[in-house]
Order: sequence, then structure tokens, then C-alpha cells
Amino acid sequence: MNSGQRIKNILIGLLMILGSIILIAFPEDGLLIVAGVLSLSLFIYGIKTLIYYLTMARHMVGGRIILYIAVIVLDFGMFTMMMTNIPKMYIALYLLAIYAFSGAIDILRALEAKKYQSSAWKLKLISGIINIVIAILCVVFIGSTNMIVYLYCAGLIYSAVVRIATAFRKTAIVYIQ
Repeated sequence: MNSGQRIKNILIGLLMILGSIILIAFPEDGLLIVAGVLSLSLFIYGIKTLIYYLTMARHMVGGRIILYIAVIVLDFGMFTMMMTNIPKMYIALYLLAIYAFSGAIDILRALEAKKYQSSAWKLKLISGIINIVIAILCVVFIGSTNMIVYLYCAGLIYSAVVRIATAFRKTAIVYIQ
């Protein structure tokens, strides 16, 4: 990780902490804010991936997969944007499914990293377990949207702290002689 990526990760982590503080301050509209931020970030990532496909990936082997990912992410972004007009319960269930899926992916990545004897597999495993526990706790407290927002903020703060800590971690450099 170079210094630009480190600074970017630190800034993103600080923005995540700021966002969670804003959500804690306004828990009534928290689900709508989270859905809006999620839809915007998915939409921006989809556009970025589509531009990457149009400029470089279409000339690469397997580049068509990048196009498929861009279209799917754009669809999820627009779908999330359209969900802001429906009841908050459905938004909460949608966000919980995304959170649980993210936790499962983190656990699978940690198990793969352990298989390849990587040193960071424990942090990924803990992160995945915490995401799944937060999703389960949100299902338990599904009747209270304020509690769901508080749990989401706790997970967001944890993710921000892990991102900032990862930015300060030394990365191994492989030299080829």
C-alpha cells in the first residue's frame, strides 16, 4: 500500500466515523440516510467500474466480467435508490441482508487467507463474525428502527477503526531479483 492509498483509507475511515456520529444524532431518519449513502456509493462504484471496462478491461482476458459487475452494481444502486419510498421495515431487511452477506464474504476471505498462510486472516475473520453478529442482533431488534441504526453505527465505527488500523500496518513487499 503506497502513501496515497494510506491517506485515502484514513480519510475514508474518518468519514465513516463522522457519518456514524451523524446517524447517532438523527436515528429517526437513519435508515433513509443509510439507504441513500449506500445507493450513492453503489452507483458511483458502478459508474467507476463501467468506465474502467470501457477504457481498459474490454481489451483484457475476462474483461467482460468487469462489465457484468458494473451493470449489476449499477442495478443494485438504482434499486436501493428506489427503496427510499417504501416502508422502513423493508429498507431494514434489505440492509440486514447486505450486512450479513458482507460478513459471510469476510469469513470466506479469511478462511482463504488462512489457507494461504496470510498474517491478516484473523482480523478478517473477526470482522466477518462481527458483521454477522450485528445482522443477527438487528433481526432480534427489528421492531425498533432506532436500535437498528445504533447497531449499524457500531458496525460502521468498527469498520472505520479497522480501515484506519490497516492503513498504519506495514505491508510486505516482494522483491524479484
